[in-house]
Amino acid sequence: MGKPPDEGVDSLKKLLNISAAPIRNSDTTTINRINELADHYYESMPDSSTYYAKVAVDLSKKSGYKKGEAAGNNILGRVNSFNGKYDEAQKNYNTALNIYTTLNNQLGISESYMGLGRVQDFLGNYDKAINYFHLALAIRKKLNNPLEIAHCYAIIGITYDNKGDFNKALDNYFHSLTIDLRLNNQLAAADNYCNIGVVMQHLELYAKALEYFNKANALWLKLDDKQGISTAYQNIGEVLLAQKQYDKALRYFKEAGAMYHELGDEEGIGLIYYNIGLYHFHTGRIDSALHYLNQAVSYSKKSRIPYNVVNAYIGLATVYNQQKDFLNAEKYALLARETADKLQSLNMRADAVLQLSIALAGLNNFREAYAQHNLYLRLQDSLKNDVSLQKLSSYNQMLDFEANQRKASLKEKYLMEKLAQQRRTNIVYGIIILVVTIMLIFYYNAKRKQFEANAQLAEKNKEVIEQAEKLNDLNHLKDRLIGILAHDLRAPLSTLRGVFSLLTSKDLTTDEFMAMVPKVFVKLEQTSDFLDTLLFWINSQVDNIEDTTVSFCLCDVVDEELNILDEQFRLKNITPVNNVNNEHTVLADPKSIRIVIHNLLTNAIKFSHCNSEIHIAATCLDNRIKFSVQDTGVGMNASQLKKLFAGKMVSQLGTLNERGTGMGMVFCKDLIEKYNGTIYAESEPGTGTTFSFILPAAK
Repeated sequence: MGKPPDEGVDSLKKLLNISAAPIRNSDTTTINRINELADHYYESMPDSSTYYAKVAVDLSKKSGYKKGEAAGNNILGRVNSFNGKYDEAQKNYNTALNIYTTLNNQLGISESYMGLGRVQDFLGNYDKAINYFHLALAIRKKLNNPLEIAHCYAIIGITYDNKGDFNKALDNYFHSLTIDLRLNNQLAAADNYCNIGVVMQHLELYAKALEYFNKANALWLKLDDKQGISTAYQNIGEVLLAQKQYDKALRYFKEAGAMYHELGDEEGIGLIYYNIGLYHFHTGRIDSALHYLNQAVSYSKKSRIPYNVVNAYIGLATVYNQQKDFLNAEKYALLARETADKLQSLNMRADAVLQLSIALAGLNNFREAYAQHNLYLRLQDSLKNDVSLQKLSSYNQMLDFEANQRKASLKEKYLMEKLAQQRRTNIVYGIIILVVTIMLIFYYNAKRKQFEANAQLAEKNKEVIEQAEKLNDLNHLKDRLIGILAHDLRAPLSTLRGVFSLLTSKDLTTDEFMAMVPKVFVKLEQTSDFLDTLLFWINSQVDNIEDTTVSFCLCDVVDEELNILDEQFRLKNITPVNNVNNEHTVLADPKSIRIVIHNLLTNAIKFSHCNSEIHIAATCLDNRIKFSVQDTGVGMNASQLKKLFAGKMVSQLGTLNERGTGMGMVFCKDLIEKYNGTIYAESEPGTGTTFSFILPAAK
């Protein structure tokens, strides 16, 4: 059931004198009103919208009113897109585009481009869609129409979101939101808040996602927009489901589902069935999960949204795999992978390939299962790296936008205060003519309020400066991480490249290659493990997760790193002398300290001569533990020592011309100081270097 038409629709009907008899008047005013009526019915009563748009097109053709014919075709295109009839919609929009081009109607041309872009977006052809939207945006900028410009940015953001490019999605959403807030367009602002929340949800920044969903819902509740309210409830439920608050999530899904049924929104109904299916899966109700997921497939196919269809297929494959019904699991996993490949969605492809590998293994097709599992690992690695970098960049964008909004708010408040002050001053001058005493009283009040306003402004400026410092810290963090990743991933990747180069040039036999595979695999596993540790630290910085300080023994970390770096020690015939034992227990995050020890050992190897020793030791002090790595390598002079922890690029070539980033020691300093520790170095040229850090001892 659609929502009833508003008073504007009733007024249009009265003007058109609509009755059982068909409309025959073909003057331009009547045709414009018919198109306006069709536009009103677009979402609430699509059949009525189609009827009136066709009437407008027919009357326009008879009277030769080209603009009316084009407008009617654009409305038909929107309705056909809404009903999933994309071929017909594309014909409507192209017809309108040709007419508007002949008329040189720039706004109409941009509307047609927007419609063609929406069709391509629904079909998953995101690059084509974005090209159309940018053509429309260029026209709207020339026309200097801020409302339409904001709408165009929002649509481009949605398409980038569907494509999985969250940075560009956020950039466009924030452009749109900034304009909407300036124009006080609350409905459009609510849509943008919700879209930004969806991106935060994709990036697993759940607290921020809920913050933006609630902002959107507050505006939709104020405007009594049921479509928006139902969308907010669905999105909030999905975040709660991801946080394993299953019963609370279900309440939101039921609220959203009831509204979607009332609105007749098949796309929304399909999404709710998918979410409820996942709820039943997570709570162990398998039959109910299958029922709702099949319903989700049915509704998603009706609405012809491939993104939703893939999710439903993956859900079914997951449930069937758990039930060991591997034939059905393989069927839906293949369907999901085929559609995800067309959409070029990395995360969907990874989920589909994972379920396919499980199903194939269950069907004893181990060779193909192994191939699919390897593909999943490659996709997951690419996705993990991409999401981590996008998370950092998106978080920067969000902070930058919020800082700009605060600045704009402060500026507006300051101007309002100035205007208020001017009004008060004028009143005071008028009162001066009448009574000097009253003038003095008002003057005193005005000055007091001015001082209070200045104090508030100073406090707000302080907050803005603090936010800017946080943004600067995040940019430094990004630079350091890129340096560390390049430093520690170069060696294993070079090893792997060398092995495959030898194999390709046939300098390495298959048997020799197979003999080397376990060692290379171990090296890659160790590199992946270290990369996971770095990514964990990134998340701890961006998400502000709870404190990970625990009691652990340094000897365990040292043993693990010596094993990982064994090949590098043997390459230079360096002997590690380890004097760390189980008495040396500290309070810190073991993953963070592991990064520090890894850097200190690789640094010592780099600057040590062949056939030498590296001494690793720990000493118990009063409530502290001192850890040291000592080499007998090239050493450093006083100038180099001074720059070591200063954040400058001071990397030197190693004894075998090894290269580094120069940022490792600064990174180590940050990690040690985070856990109330200190780090320093002692060195002399030609005699070697000793790096030491001190951490609180565990009681």
